[in-house]
Amino acid sequence: MADDKFYTARVTKRIDFASDLWMVRMDPGGEFKFSPGQYGTLGVERGDGKKTERAYSIVSSPYESELEFFFELVPEGALTPLLHKLQPGDRLLMRKVPKGRFVLDTLTGKTNHLLISTVTGVAPFVSFVRTLHKEWKEGRFDGTHKLFLLNGASRPWEFGYLEELREFAQEIPWFTYVPTVSRPWRRGSR
Repeated sequence: MADDKFYTARVTKRIDFASDLWMVRMDPGGEFKFSPGQYGTLGVERGDGKKTERAYSIVSSPYESELEFFFELVPEGALTPLLHKLQPGDRLLMRKVPKGRFVLDTLTGKTNHLLISTVTGVAPFVSFVRTLHKEWKEGRFDGTHKLFLLNGASRPWEFGYLEELREFAQEIPWFTYVPTVSRPWRRGSR
């Protein structure tokens, strides 16, 4: 049950990218202001009344009405097996305050940003690009800052945001996207 530190969030959408990788969008259940790169703390209340919580980077832009998260199932984990069961309409706990300082540095004068991630680690970078894209389209970002995203995965199907990032890279002159795969063979082959 939510208290003064938690909202009761509701899952509105789920997309499975693989059996162990999925995305959910959710209504946080209240006002949740964050900066691209920050994380939200999600949790579930166990049968004994205690909460199991973990921090997850936010994929969505602050301009979006819902929050989006990208998960990888940790079979023996304390929380992801529970999150993996969630479907649209299901509820979970979310702390009311975002955290984290992993935000894009636009103040020091450095304008080239090398972003490197694997699988679910791409989440804050998607948030950066979605946010800057909207600001660029509205004339509030001039494209001075260049983002170079190197996104690695073991298998091709682990890129949850491949198409979206490729589309951004084709449209945006200030964004370069390079997906890399260490094991490019198909599912089921060795």
